Amino acid sequence: MKDLFMLMPDFLRDPDGFFQGIREEKEVKDKAIKLALISVISLMTYGFTVGLAKSPLQALSSAVKLPILFLLTMTFCLPSLYFFSLTLLRTPLNMLQVQTVVLAGIAVTSFLLLGLAPISLFFVITSSNYPFFQLLAVCFVGLSALIGVYFLWRGMTLIELNSEETHSRLGQRILVLWFILYAFVGTQMTWRLSPFIGRPEDPFYLLKPSRDNFYVDVLKAAQAALNIEPTAISWLTPVLFGGLCLLSVGGMIFFSGLVFVGKSAKRQKENMPSAG
Repeated sequence: MKDLFMLMPDFLRDPDGFFQGIREEKEVKDKAIKLALISVISLMTYGFTVGLAKSPLQALSSAVKLPILFLLTMTFCLPSLYFFSLTLLRTPLNMLQVQTVVLAGIAVTSFLLLGLAPISLFFVITSSNYPFFQLLAVCFVGLSALIGVYFLWRGMTLIELNSEETHSRLGQRILVLWFILYAFVGTQMTWRLSPFIGRPEDPFYLLKPSRDNFYVDVLKAAQAALNIEPTAISWLTPVLFGGLCLLSVGGMIFFSGLVFVGKSAKRQKENMPSAG
């Protein structure tokens, strides 16, 4: 248990050494289990704290749902990161190594939220302003998630990308696309598992009763706020999502083309007779 609580301080003091150990397959399974436990414990603590802003029942619900949110998002997005890296970059990493790097990013986010839990508890005790507390929670989670993504990026660029310049640039672009996908899935998962705080005047319910997704509801909210005709939203929604799909597919095709062009140029260069 002592090793469990010392893992994150040791990791934050020397993240490059930690990621190098993953690359060299040193106790990868043990690290993955510890990172997952740290994430669950920390997220449960923070979820319980923000849920207290409404009621003890909401606190218990949020304590369960917040770890599910992060771990389910990772579960859905991890195969895409691994398969794209394996197909386009011929990564030497196995699935467990990639999973451990992603868990490291989630653990950093969770660890920071654990540190922010006392501040959240202070405002739970001293304030009853729901919009303020909602904004505070969003800022805390957003800031912690950005720092966690930074460590995830640092780990993947350190242990996965090849030394070749072409592959390095391509790998960074693939990571950017994956982070966009990760954020896309994460926001939708947050919407389906909400509420995590809950309006004081609303009754308790486990999941938000909504048949739409996060982005459709955002468009509807914008429609109501700007007095846009419903017919405009009806054609804007498929155009928006169709454009996102085409952009993602086009980006992957473009980056795949870069790989093949780079490999062809390299083979031609190797096959050219030397001048001397």
